[in-house]
Amino acid sequence: MKKTFKTFALVLLTAFAFSSCVDVPAPYNLPDKTSNTDGDGGGSSSSEGTPITCAQAVELTNALADGATSSETYTITGYITEVVGDVSRNQQTFWMADTKSGGRVFEAYWANLPEGVTAFTAGTKVKITGKLMKYVNANNGNVIAEMKNAIVTILEDDGSGSGDTPAEGTAVTCAQAAELTNALPDGGTSSETYTVTGYITEVIGNVSRNQQTFWMADTQNGGRVFEAYYANLPEGVSEFAVGTKVKITGQLMKYVNNSGQVTPEIKNPTVVILEQGGGETPPPAVDGIAVTCAEAVELTNALADGGTSADAYTVTGYITEVVGNVSRNQQTFWMADTQDGGRVFEAYYANLPAGVSAFAVGMKVKLTGQLLKYVNNTSGQVTPEIKNGDVVVLEQGGGDTPEPPTPGPGGETVSDLVNGDFESWVSDAEPTGWKSASTASNATLSKSTDARNGSFACMIAAPGSANKRLATQEITLEAGSYTFSFYARSTSASPCQTRGGYVPIKDDGTVDTYRYGDYTDINNNGWTLVSYDFTLDAPTTLCLLVMNPKNSNYSTSQDILVDDATLVKN
Repeated sequence: MKKTFKTFALVLLTAFAFSSCVDVPAPYNLPDKTSNTDGDGGGSSSSEGTPITCAQAVELTNALADGATSSETYTITGYITEVVGDVSRNQQTFWMADTKSGGRVFEAYWANLPEGVTAFTAGTKVKITGKLMKYVNANNGNVIAEMKNAIVTILEDDGSGSGDTPAEGTAVTCAQAAELTNALPDGGTSSETYTVTGYITEVIGNVSRNQQTFWMADTQNGGRVFEAYYANLPEGVSEFAVGTKVKITGQLMKYVNNSGQVTPEIKNPTVVILEQGGGETPPPAVDGIAVTCAEAVELTNALADGGTSADAYTVTGYITEVVGNVSRNQQTFWMADTQDGGRVFEAYYANLPAGVSAFAVGMKVKLTGQLLKYVNNTSGQVTPEIKNGDVVVLEQGGGDTPEPPTPGPGGETVSDLVNGDFESWVSDAEPTGWKSASTASNATLSKSTDARNGSFACMIAAPGSANKRLATQEITLEAGSYTFSFYARSTSASPCQTRGGYVPIKDDGTVDTYRYGDYTDINNNGWTLVSYDFTLDAPTTLCLLVMNPKNSNYSTSQDILVDDATLVKN
């Protein structure tokens, strides 16, 4: 009778475990086993699946769709490298790898304890059986290869727990780790294991599944130098703290996001606490050599292409344009020595200070870091910048919307150009005032919410093999010198080109010869001001033009965005 009851309890337990909710991060509500005093552990008699290693299990899991479970059952053999949390309802979570020091490779999530085993131990050789699952964290996209509620068989019981402390890698500083990582190909991972020692300078987000992300540097006020992405919390540590001295072990990874931003990191590293930190607020950053924006540009331009200054500098000025949204507590902006100074020096993915949710145009700031001469590989365009710099806000800005630009040498705004801000639309495919009666207009347009200012910008579809033109309605201008300007940006990480111009309209309403300025390189790191100067010797009826050029030896076809167009008479 007792044997029959145990078998029935086992069937109920296994069936219930595999039907549990996918995203429950705590022990499942398994049937009460208090009457099952012998505690079978939930399935030691289960048949085995296809035998694979931990590495093979990860590869197979990553090939699944997000959140999917394999149709086939597998048996994975390896060593427990880390036990996560306590036993709950005869289950416990652990990480395993093909070697004792292999770190976090595959997760047995709430695995069933075999009969007679009270807890899992690091260093134990096991085989686990069940279906593979590709778990994706809905909040951050973090992927974990795992098996839920696996049946576990103990192969070798290492009671010493020798797997608790993985072997260390090659010892490096944070700066050395960043340098080694940057030498990897985009998205690449080092073949060698490294141990990086330094101080936690910033903690990102909350603890999730016993992991937390932080930035570290070689000094307590060193800012964001190297990232420990979802690092494993050591036993007895509930969360990481700023100021803590740590050493992290794992393989270096060069992470590149969609905008091209590079983050040197170790993903899921093992962490050892060397000295406890002093709390949540790091000591104030030490300023570098004080310079103006103009001086910073001069110093940067003197560097070799792609070069970084040996010294740290503190650049003081005003934010003139904010580029993009906040990402991982960073945001890009341009600054100048005056509030209306335009794009002089770039703070590329600068660190937001504590209590600041976003940067704003008009803020007076000081930016600290090493100068970098960034050169676009395709266009050769040079950008003087500080990357991942620390920011101190000196004066709050007047808001997120800059004053309208005054393109060219200045002058009187010409009201004949209407709806230059693209806020008014006849339809989603036609901005008010930007449709010629002639053949000057030949581009496919659409309303975009990716605007420089206001709510809308105009997208010009990729032209392919023929130039496409965004043209104004026909306007008549008196004789004189004019500057037609607009802001443009590409819609992908690949840079492209645009240029401004105009076309005279003949008395019969047909177009005359098209006139254009030079090609201007644009990218999606921010909005680029494009200006075209022209002179009319007599009153002229014309259409102002924005060209999206075709594929050629000197231009690349893709969708572009246009906003904040102006026309001034000089």
